[in-house]
Amino acid sequence: MKDTDRSKTTTRELAELSILCAMMFAGKEALRMIPNVHPVTVIILLAVILYGWKALYPVFGFVFLEFFVYGFGVWSIMYLYIWPLLVVIAMPLRESRNWLLWAVLACFYGLGFGALCSIPYIFISGFKAAVAFWIAGIPFDIVHGISNFLLTLVLLPLLYKIVFKLKNR
Repeated sequence: MKDTDRSKTTTRELAELSILCAMMFAGKEALRMIPNVHPVTVIILLAVILYGWKALYPVFGFVFLEFFVYGFGVWSIMYLYIWPLLVVIAMPLRESRNWLLWAVLACFYGLGFGALCSIPYIFISGFKAAVAFWIAGIPFDIVHGISNFLLTLVLLPLLYKIVFKLKNR
C-alpha cells in the first residue's frame, strides 16, 4: 500500500474515507439493538492501516454524525477523545498484518472503553462517581471487548483483502 500520510488528500481518498465514515455509522446503527456490539473499532483500525493519520477524517465524521442524530450530552465529550485516541494507539502498529495482534488491541480497547468514558465524570461529579460509573458498566465493557476481538479477527483481514484488491486493480 502507498503511504498516503505525507501527501495531500486526493478526491479519491476523500471519497474512500467518506465511505469508511458511512460504514462506521451504518454498522453501528444496524447493530444498535445489541449494546456495545458494532463494527466501529474494526473500521477505524482498517482506516489506520490504509490511511494512517488520515483515519482521523472518518473518525470525526462519524462523531459528528452521531451528534447530529442523537444530540449532545456527556457522551459527546467522550466521543471527541475516545475514537481519535484509538487512532493514536493503533498508529505504531500500522504496518503489522498480524490480525491476532489487531484483535487483541480491539479487545483491550473495548474492555477499557468504560474507564475512558468515566473521565468526564471526574470533573462533573467527582472521582467516586467516575469509579461508580465505570464499575456499573463493566459487564458492557466485557461484551464490548469480546465482540471487538471477534469482529476484528474475522472482518479486518477480510476487509483489508477486499480493499487491497480494489485499490490495486
